[in-house]
Amino acid sequence: MRRIDCNGNWSVEKEGTGENRAVHLPHDGMIYEKRDKDAAPAGACAYFHEGKYIYRKKIMVPAEWTDRAVILECEGVYQNASVLVNGEELNRWPYGYTNFYTDLTGHLRPGEENEIVIIADNSKAPNSRWYSGSGIYRPVWLYVGPEDGILPEGVKVTVVDRDTVRVDVEQRGEEAGEEMLVDILDADDQTVASARGCHTTIQIPDAKLWDADHPCLYRCRARIRREGKLWDESSVSFGLRQIAWGSEGFSVNGQTVLLRGGCIHHDNGVLGACDFRDAEWRRVRIMKEAGFNAIRSAHNPISKDMLEACDALGMYVMDETFDMWLVKKNAYDYGGDTFREWWKRDVDAMIAKDYNHPSVVMYSVGNEISELGTAEGQELCRKLADEVRRQDGTRAVTCGINLMLASMAAKGKGIYGTDKEGKENKNGSSTMDSVPTSTMFNVMMNRMGGIIDRMASTSGADKAADAIAPCLDIAGYNYATSRYRKEAKKHPDRVIVGSETLPKSLYRNWELVKALPNLVGDFMWTSWDYLGEAGIGTVRYTDKKTKQDTDPGLIISGGPGVIDICGKKRPEVYWGELIWGLRKEPAIGVDPVIHAKDFRGASMWRDTDAVESWSWDGCEGSRTGVVVYADADTVQLLVNGRSVGRKKVKECKALFSKVTYEPGEIEAIALDAAGRETGRARLISATGATKLKLSPERTLLRANGQDLCFLDIDLVGENGVTRSSVDQKLTVEVTGAGTLQAFGSARPHMAEDFVSQSHTTYYGKALAVIRAGYEPGEIRVKVSGKDMEEEITLRVTADDSWEKM
Repeated sequence: MRRIDCNGNWSVEKEGTGENRAVHLPHDGMIYEKRDKDAAPAGACAYFHEGKYIYRKKIMVPAEWTDRAVILECEGVYQNASVLVNGEELNRWPYGYTNFYTDLTGHLRPGEENEIVIIADNSKAPNSRWYSGSGIYRPVWLYVGPEDGILPEGVKVTVVDRDTVRVDVEQRGEEAGEEMLVDILDADDQTVASARGCHTTIQIPDAKLWDADHPCLYRCRARIRREGKLWDESSVSFGLRQIAWGSEGFSVNGQTVLLRGGCIHHDNGVLGACDFRDAEWRRVRIMKEAGFNAIRSAHNPISKDMLEACDALGMYVMDETFDMWLVKKNAYDYGGDTFREWWKRDVDAMIAKDYNHPSVVMYSVGNEISELGTAEGQELCRKLADEVRRQDGTRAVTCGINLMLASMAAKGKGIYGTDKEGKENKNGSSTMDSVPTSTMFNVMMNRMGGIIDRMASTSGADKAADAIAPCLDIAGYNYATSRYRKEAKKHPDRVIVGSETLPKSLYRNWELVKALPNLVGDFMWTSWDYLGEAGIGTVRYTDKKTKQDTDPGLIISGGPGVIDICGKKRPEVYWGELIWGLRKEPAIGVDPVIHAKDFRGASMWRDTDAVESWSWDGCEGSRTGVVVYADADTVQLLVNGRSVGRKKVKECKALFSKVTYEPGEIEAIALDAAGRETGRARLISATGATKLKLSPERTLLRANGQDLCFLDIDLVGENGVTRSSVDQKLTVEVTGAGTLQAFGSARPHMAEDFVSQSHTTYYGKALAVIRAGYEPGEIRVKVSGKDMEEEITLRVTADDSWEKM
């Protein structure tokens, strides 16, 4: 079937406002809402307000579609979606994270203008433990073809051997049989193998295998030919990749792989929940550059765009289904009755989406499901896992298990929407009750620290683990490092993975991954920071006298990510690279000197807020902490050539607690046990007058309404070094063939928004995102601040790579 881009020229109305606004999809209505402490979603959704959004699009349906099948795909609508055509409701879909299809055949009026309406009802809150966004936040497509054409997601490629695949083609009507031609094309788009039939096995000559280090992709093209003419066609990409798991570990194509994983949420920082191809590919690229080879999509199915990026760039994926099952974690979430009715359809939708993607190596059937401590929950886990295997028996099935929560629920002490007997509260919690229960675990983590990890090794946790693990191929443990050695000793054949761990515990976790064959990897919470769960991992600074936060505004981000919401690597990234054996040179992180006199409150997720900077105007003479990450015996630290100390390296880091800031340079020299230099790192201060530095990640875009330019904006000295303590409000003006999609920073306390032309830098940095329109031309971007101004020009070329409507 032909796929037609249906993302341009919609209107959106928030119910109750009477105002319609022209938009192009994807669109996140929540990111435009005001933020305040009284918002029903509270800090879980970064204090943004909820809402119901009605999207409308008028399309002229060609007369020749009279005998055509037409299918509408929505890749993601948050949430409680309804699809109407010409006033007739044709479909509804409650879950906000799975793609779904609506058959429009017979409901359109060919030769006339037709109206498509999609309603996203996110008006009841709280319903999420993180920033969800609202609306049609992922792309929308129309598929048009013959009534017996190949269905969307109708071509399935199963790898049966290193050079052999089985291809199954599903049609909307009767199978084409010998009229179905199947071709395999290589990376140069040359046909390398062919066969006939809707169910066929094909051997590929000189096969090139796919793994994260060598992401070689093929294309499978299925065509129906009748009477010498092309009747229908569909293509999918795939990779030749076989995985195995067992007591000796996890392997890809026969080679053992240790998963250097990071958990991510679905939002794109300043873009809100919007899923743009360029944003998703950028995230994967940056994470791969940071040393990660695996992503856990927490706690919902990953987007198609990100899967394509993982396939092409080389990244393993654990795709996750749900954050709740029978027991609600918030009053209006997907759990309970909605889950009972819809879970199978959502599981099937996720697997159909993932099936051909070699990057997907694991399916997770849930996250921190407290009812796993009960017989009912364990039986449900088995049903979910069995349904996954029924649809796809080639990948491992796991679950993010919190053994403390499961053992508490087994004793009738569940914290999520449960009564004292641990039974489900079928009516959900009241709004007041649901707010504390939905964040209870994060509060407990910060207050109890390592106690939660130790609770994962109690007899109650043993009982829960022994009941749950047989349902799964790989047992995923959240915050249970203390359990790893115990599992290896008592259950050497039980394959386990650290499905969610503290970034600051990476060194100890990775030593265990290397030592224990049945422990296949570690997924830190998180690799990339995210909106919502406001402040759980934020290092907070308060005035010692007033006890108030030093920055104004409500916290907008979670804080635990080693990459910030703008995609900038925090110094902990270098620590990870050293631990993983991917880096030799040391790296320096400096505690923000502007907060030298403030009280510093760390969290369980991050114990440092160090910045890769030695440029702190106005802070001369202040003393601050410095961390040096190094794979060495000792580190010597110098400021302007003078030694300020020599420290022993422990767990790949050396800590210097009271270093006096003075402009110039700071240098760290890594030394081995014999005192020989093994590497050095250096930071310098900005000099001269402050100016703007604009760094676009690309300057050429396509006129498709989707291409983005990420524009880094820095306040720098004449030597090009960012001034980390000279923040100011900047304004971005965009004219021509594009628009300003977002403008913001990684500042955790946010009194501004991401949708205005003006924003204040954070440690001297900001990020603007420019979106191409549908017409070729030039985009002129002007950035201005106090006594400074810079401009760049981007070029937008015509785009005919796909059909648009």
